[in-house]
Amino acid sequence: MGVVGAMISTTVQGKVLAMWMPIMLFFYMGFEHSIVNMFLFPFALMMGGEFGIMDYFIWNEIPPTVLGNLVGGLSFTGLTLYATHVRTAPKRTLATDYREPVSARSA
Repeated sequence: MGVVGAMISTTVQGKVLAMWMPIMLFFYMGFEHSIVNMFLFPFALMMGGEFGIMDYFIWNEIPPTVLGNLVGGLSFTGLTLYATHVRTAPKRTLATDYREPVSARSA
């Protein structure tokens, strides 16, 4: 939503407002996500927050984001697609039978 709003806007102020408004609303509603963290923590650093950049990376981006993306990507997406398509996929057959000897195929 923020990307589309920023692309549609013609002024710099409109682009900034269109990018920030959905992220601020998402945060205000209490949702936690790496996109909100990428907005919130640098903004807090600019406003004089009492933490460093390494605190931000260690506690808010790297472990939770990587682990969350691995769990979500592998289990929710990968296993769901596998479970729904493994039985509905067409059966594959080989064009030739590779178990027979080469001399029998060439004859």
